[in-house]
Amino acid sequence: MHKRSSGKSRRAGGTAAGRAAGGFAAAVALSALVTACSGSTGSAPFGPASPGGPEGGVSAHAGSGSRAKCLGFNGLDGLNPAAEVRAGRFRIPGSAATRVATGTDVDWGLDPFNDRTWQLWLHSLEWLGGAIKEYERTRDPSDLDLAAGIARDWLADNAGPERFDEHRRESISEGTKFRLATLVCLRRYRSGRWLDEAIARHAEWLADPRHYSGPWNHGTDESMILMTAGCGIGRTDLIDTGQRRLLDSMLAPPGGARPAIDEEGANNEQSTHYSVYNRGRWRLAFAVMRQCGRPAPRELLDRHRRMDEFIAFQTTPAGDQLQIGESYAARASDISALGNGPLRYVATGGAKGTPPRERARVYQAGYVMGRSGWGRQGRRFADEMSYTARFGPGRYAHGQNDHMALTFHALGRDIIVPSGHIGYSDPQWNTWLRSPDAHSALVVRGAEFDPKAATELTAHRFLRGADTFRFTDTAFAGTTRSRSVLAASDPDALLVLDDAASAGSVPVEQLWHLPAGFTAVPDGTGAVAAAGKVRVHFLQIPLPGTAPLPARITRGSLKPPQGWMVPAPRKTLPAPVVSFPAEGLKVRMLTLIAPVRGEERPQVRTAALPGGGLRVEARFSGRRLTAEAAPDGTLRRLP
Repeated sequence: MHKRSSGKSRRAGGTAAGRAAGGFAAAVALSALVTACSGSTGSAPFGPASPGGPEGGVSAHAGSGSRAKCLGFNGLDGLNPAAEVRAGRFRIPGSAATRVATGTDVDWGLDPFNDRTWQLWLHSLEWLGGAIKEYERTRDPSDLDLAAGIARDWLADNAGPERFDEHRRESISEGTKFRLATLVCLRRYRSGRWLDEAIARHAEWLADPRHYSGPWNHGTDESMILMTAGCGIGRTDLIDTGQRRLLDSMLAPPGGARPAIDEEGANNEQSTHYSVYNRGRWRLAFAVMRQCGRPAPRELLDRHRRMDEFIAFQTTPAGDQLQIGESYAARASDISALGNGPLRYVATGGAKGTPPRERARVYQAGYVMGRSGWGRQGRRFADEMSYTARFGPGRYAHGQNDHMALTFHALGRDIIVPSGHIGYSDPQWNTWLRSPDAHSALVVRGAEFDPKAATELTAHRFLRGADTFRFTDTAFAGTTRSRSVLAASDPDALLVLDDAASAGSVPVEQLWHLPAGFTAVPDGTGAVAAAGKVRVHFLQIPLPGTAPLPARITRGSLKPPQGWMVPAPRKTLPAPVVSFPAEGLKVRMLTLIAPVRGEERPQVRTAALPGGGLRVEARFSGRRLTAEAAPDGTLRRLP
């Protein structure tokens, strides 16, 4: 279960399996699943009934000879210890304990918080892990009786799910893999024909191609759970299916999706949080493969190892994980099993581990990420500058519509940030947080946005003190956007040139999202933001033939939504957004973002160059930044 900063995640809503559960065909399939599992009195389908008979009994040897691995309970065992299960109470992170049962009789229709996540995890049965673990500790059979009784109650009460509402059907469907994992763990100590039949039917439902979620975390869980269930009850066909899906998700992903982990170590879910989560899930998947006698190929292990560097680039010099995609605020130091490489390095501020090999990198999954250094060439680790930018395929899985959006960290502070993630039970907030308006990008007003549109990285060059890159796309109907970026260090700054070309005159806005700890005010055609002793100057630099309009500042607006940071589920913080508006057939906007300490104001001079280019010289922080904006949109730093 998701705990902030732990690398585990709550998942509900919007998934392929969840959407399928809402339809009649899925309801019929679920009915077959649950009815086949509930109250069966026929002969055991996979060999003779276990020694405990149809009802089953406690047996220290129930799992003997089994290669099934108990995959754990996603943290729900810790939140729901045996004493709470005995008391009939259930909770997930962020919610109060709720009475759901009397003895083994559970009210499976409860939804006290109108929260699909809460309902999903109730139907997962993973909250029985506390009782199962208590039996492991004490060998008191009453704890197993309780867990087994509740499991049987679920099977009986959820037969014929077509009669339930959509959310309950979705919870039954989405919970199948987690319920199956719990049943496999229970089987280590509880024998019974009913249990083997329930495991087989749940596994067969997951093995049906209609119920495979694809090459992302849901599919990874389904596949490894299929494997361990097959190992437990001796079903080679289930083992084969689970293994094939795991291999294909990296090496030959179906449906045109990117690999779950590609050759560079990048995860395909477009989210820092889920990159961390998937790192842990794949580590568990490899353990399942080994225990089933089918160790993972070397290529899969190598890709998984490279994830550490991919995640390390998504942290700041302050040790925070960036909230790229659907991600909560988290610390790098809270990632489990850090190893001795890049993750250990960023989690300890460079004190331990080894840094990434490169200072800046392009990941073909859609990331440009870099920093001034890793604390080894004259600057302390915490004093380095860092940035990220997004491009690549359209939104997928847990991504957001953040193409061309930037993040920026300098002077020990986050300067430019994503707006965050609220969870999955508030569709209005989710719609805004996923939108381009919630990111530091150029948006076109009144034009339809295509979330499937790809953004191309057309050029990049990494030089110490001057990383440059350029993107283009047609995500907004009728408009071609281009963004060129110079990420400079010594002095630390961003110089950004945006272009928008349309057949007719269109209004656009260049948005810059700051953390909630900042205040911001207009300053002529620019703006100044402040937090503590740090001031961030947003300077619109006039290009030949342009006249910048005054800046706008928005903070905590609800209609329309704008100016918010969401660091955790259901936690919204007003935060300033600097907006630079413009309108025209062809809009060009050049912006300098210059952070300084104290009251210093950057001094900027410009000079027109032949052909329509511009030379910019800015002095601040005791240093000089000289750059050229060429007519074709190229930015470069000059000596």
